[in-house]
Amino acid sequence: MVQFIFQAVFMLLIAALVIGFVVATSYALRRWRGGWRLVAALPLLGVLAVVVTIVVDISADPTAHNLWPFEVLVVAGVASVALGAIQLMRFIAQRWAAAESR
Repeated sequence: MVQFIFQAVFMLLIAALVIGFVVATSYALRRWRGGWRLVAALPLLGVLAVVVTIVVDISADPTAHNLWPFEVLVVAGVASVALGAIQLMRFIAQRWAAAESR
């Protein structure tokens, strides 16, 4: 019973992280303009590449990615950190541009 609860919580954590990343990326892709929009798409492309790799490998060999939830968790976490770093760079660039225009 405890193992089932742990697995359920873990899968909810993965789902929340992935959904949060998708929401943050979609917000950035809708609201940001210019080159920032393209840069915001890069972490999403990385996540999609890993997910496609997992799906293709599992279709060829069902035992290929037995730990796929961990793979998704790691790649979504890294992509979230990357998107946060991009947001920070965008914020700093906007502040510098505003300071120079004064």
